[in-house]
Amino acid sequence: MNTRTATPIAARILALRPNDAARNSRVLPEIAAVHFWDPSCSAGAVIIGADGAYLCADSSVPWEQHLNAYAAGHRTSVTQ
Repeated sequence: MNTRTATPIAARILALRPNDAARNSRVLPEIAAVHFWDPSCSAGAVIIGADGAYLCADSSVPWEQHLNAYAAGHRTSVTQ
């Protein structure tokens, strides 16, 4: 998944405007994903993979832990 495709998903999850989500993102080619974060105080982050699955984390989760959990296959469960 590229930033353009993932941005609307991240904006919805993080409650950001799409242009703000795009500004606060980086491609993670080593895991075929894009990382988005909300820079505001007590904000969250999300890693969205090429398949559209994602892992959310709040500000209490260190970046390395978030990345390692995503790389290990953990994903946020979405219930309908």
